[in-house]
Amino acid sequence: GAHCYEQEWSCCPCAGCPVEVFIFIWSLPEIWEGNGWRCPVPGGQVGSMEEEAEGGQGKRNDFVFAVDVSLDADTAHPRLELSPDGKSVKDTGTARSVPRTEKRFDSHTFLLAKEGYTSGKYYWEVDVGKRRNWDVGIAREPVTRKGTLTLSPEKGFWVIGLADGQDYWARTVPWSRLAVSGKPRKIGIFLDVSAKKLSFFNVNNGTHLHTFILGGDSRQEGKFYPFFSTGSTSAKPDTEKLGASRHITVPFSLQISPQ
Repeated sequence: GAHCYEQEWSCCPCAGCPVEVFIFIWSLPEIWEGNGWRCPVPGGQVGSMEEEAEGGQGKRNDFVFAVDVSLDADTAHPRLELSPDGKSVKDTGTARSVPRTEKRFDSHTFLLAKEGYTSGKYYWEVDVGKRRNWDVGIAREPVTRKGTLTLSPEKGFWVIGLADGQDYWARTVPWSRLAVSGKPRKIGIFLDVSAKKLSFFNVNNGTHLHTFILGGDSRQEGKFYPFFSTGSTSAKPDTEKLGASRHITVPFSLQISPQ
């Protein structure tokens, strides 16, 4: 399939100067024509980032969907310890003395981000590094935080992960093994609430990993929160931290303009 990024120099409408960015070419085939990608559905040309930026000074929010994700310590399992800036987490292997709240996961090393989303498009990246165990994705606000939980869309979790440093899985029912090239060190996550899609990418080589359709129980309501897990509580804790990336490489989306 097509890589999801194309790197080039472009004019950033926010910074007002040339910057090196990765262009997000969402769900487009490998048909390169001229100065952009051609979308076969509307028959339109997706112009280069520079063209879009120059013509979109008044609509710059249309391009920016990267979000600054901070972790919520109040949701973290007692074994989890957040960095001072709230960007990363590590499993200490020992339960710490923390307030018992309804928000906190008490049986799995899970935690959520501080901010959730009910509409719009959002992109963030997670540094998984060389960890042997991790799960990342989103969780619906009303998910159960207490007792034994199952990561599945039916339970309000849309998640992929790595188990024992060997197999990558989409936490569907049953689990779906993912074909992953190389060892991703950074995972890109794109949430389109309106389209009801959640997609994952290997940022290191720009390949698509998996897409969930956000279905589930129609009675469920509430925000979608970025979700993080350091893996099974029975596994030996990884020494490397897991966290939201401080450096986003995909800060802009392209627009499709019918010809």
